Amino acid sequence: MFSKKIFNKIPKMKNINHIYFIGIGGSGMGGIATILAKQGYKISGSDLFSNFIIKDLTLLNIKIYFKHDAKNITNNIDLVIVSTAIKNDNPELITAKKLNITILSRAQMLAKLMKFSYGITITGTHGKTTTTAMIYEIYKLAGLNPTFINGGILKSSKKYAYLGSSKYFIAEADESDGSFLHLKPIINIITNIENEHLDFYEHNIEILKKTFLKFLKKLPSYGCIIICIDNIHNYDLIKKNKHLLKKNIITYGFHKDADIQLFNYNQNGYKTSFFLLEKKKNLYLKIKLNIPGYHNVLNATAAFAVSSYIGLNYSIILRSLKKFQGIKRRFDILGMLFPYKNINNKKNIIIIDDYGHHPTEIKMTINTARKIWPNRNLIMIFQPHRYSRTKNLSNEFVKILSKVDKLFLLKIYSAGEKFIKNANSEYLFKKIKKLGIIKPILIKSKNYYIIINNIYSQLIGNEILIFQGAGDINNISSLLMKYKFKNKKINNQNL
Repeated sequence: MFSKKIFNKIPKMKNINHIYFIGIGGSGMGGIATILAKQGYKISGSDLFSNFIIKDLTLLNIKIYFKHDAKNITNNIDLVIVSTAIKNDNPELITAKKLNITILSRAQMLAKLMKFSYGITITGTHGKTTTTAMIYEIYKLAGLNPTFINGGILKSSKKYAYLGSSKYFIAEADESDGSFLHLKPIINIITNIENEHLDFYEHNIEILKKTFLKFLKKLPSYGCIIICIDNIHNYDLIKKNKHLLKKNIITYGFHKDADIQLFNYNQNGYKTSFFLLEKKKNLYLKIKLNIPGYHNVLNATAAFAVSSYIGLNYSIILRSLKKFQGIKRRFDILGMLFPYKNINNKKNIIIIDDYGHHPTEIKMTINTARKIWPNRNLIMIFQPHRYSRTKNLSNEFVKILSKVDKLFLLKIYSAGEKFIKNANSEYLFKKIKKLGIIKPILIKSKNYYIIINNIYSQLIGNEILIFQGAGDINNISSLLMKYKFKNKKINNQNL
């Protein structure tokens, strides 16, 4: 059972004062930097570009360098935290090693912060960020004042990290490079397991599943595993290894064998409802959400399960889920505009920004949009993310991207990866065009206003315009909404 009276202050690290982050602008890195700054440590760091996280960090008097330079690493730095995106030849990392400064990965630092807390981690290919946010908001409404670190910004509070005063520590855990094995939570949620980041796992999903199993085995005997068995790999993982996992296990989903079984999913515009049966307690509840999507029903159920497990009041859980506003860049409706070609046309264009960069996520985005607006044309601007992902999932990308009414393909966002042949936007363009379902449009320019003009000039109204991807595509959608064209084309003077 939960307790509001038990408070836990994360102990300060001995002989550590100044902490430097290499790659501080990532959501996970920025969240940890925020928590440590709030604890009183001196924080500084570097990144190549500014973003909303860096702007937030500067408000905490954190010094940030916009270049990875060996000169930034000085003898007065006691600890260096390194992002997973940083390569071994990084000059700051090399200098830190020469100066014998202690170096930790992001996950190792997160593990240190969580060590003395009641850790709740959320893992899986999709849904981690939204589920983490839902749990945080439930616990917050219940008066538990938890600490949390997330991969996205909550719309309600504009937070992605918060230093609470209770024992509860809620964090999104990244499986992309196996670093989540450093974490030792008490409760872990697995939303799903899919073909993602397999370049790290020898292109073998069975190795990825074994890594998840290794992680689950590390939970204490009094811990709890909460897992969605609608996902075939989750179901297989639990079915084959339940005898090895001597912990509490709670399964959820629409599957008939789920401990928390779902029924009657209904999407009415932007609102969602479904029924939930908690079998062990013979409890039947109706859940209402103000965010759309089948996937969010599953995310909400995971949040319900972890809240019910520690004994939170059901009315608080349901109220929090109904109030949940969502995460920025997750099916984020930015607003609307009118087409350029006919200024008298009253048929508007709805603009959506979505972070999804995996075929399954894109499928959910498309299905949700079709469900809400069945009579509108669906136009997608897609920016592929990483050469490795594009190569590994090219057939899946071609299939799902062909399901929109019109597709614009932007240049691939490499995320620091080296070029791989037949794994870029041009390759997807040729494959989709050859399939013959739609006629894709390839935009080769990287200039934001040229991209917007190319797209905007072809809009006629009554459309859903979805900016899809995890790279810098949100800069384009933000620019579009900033000017809204005022019924004229954007130009250099507007910028």
